[in-house]
Amino acid sequence: MTTVLVIDDSPSEMAKFREILTKNNFMMLEASNGERGIELAIEEVPDVSLMDVVMPEMNGFQATCKISRNKTTAHIPIVIVSTKNQETDRVWGKRQGAKDYLTKPFNEGELLNAIKNVQPTGNTTATRTTPKKTVQATPSSSPSTQNTKSSHTRSSSTQRGTQSTTTATPTMPPVTETKANQQKPSNGIYL
Repeated sequence: MTTVLVIDDSPSEMAKFREILTKNNFMMLEASNGERGIELAIEEVPDVSLMDVVMPEMNGFQATCKISRNKTTAHIPIVIVSTKNQETDRVWGKRQGAKDYLTKPFNEGELLNAIKNVQPTGNTTATRTTPKKTVQATPSSSPSTQNTKSSHTRSSSTQRGTQSTTTATPTMPPVTETKANQQKPSNGIYL
């Protein structure tokens, strides 16, 4: 059974989520604010999270960012479900780590499709462990980290997974002499 963590401060919206999710055989966890949502995500590790944006204490964008960057919860797909319907809100939500964005009011079909679209295919247990293995295995198997002599010359974009192989150019030692402690030449021009 798929577990869905719903993070929303509105009791009426929570009731709507509860009705749809239980009717469709989802197990539902409830949090009424972002901080409690993060705690539940870490404790229960749900399969999907539905996140409101406008909440007291910690908004949904902040909570999404924290959940998507925590090593225990980073693999949990987050769908932002909000009344905020501007394109900038969608873009910002996805930049914080959301996989999808659904605007309220929504209908049952839209919600179920959003959940289905973000869920990994196959066994949820396997998908939970795969991202952790990938994150741990990728740096150690990367050519840029195996060669310690040249790894410090790689650009930071290489370490994030792009294929750039730029190397740092040698730097000159710092010049310690300044104009203040040089003697002024007869023509008045410092070289």
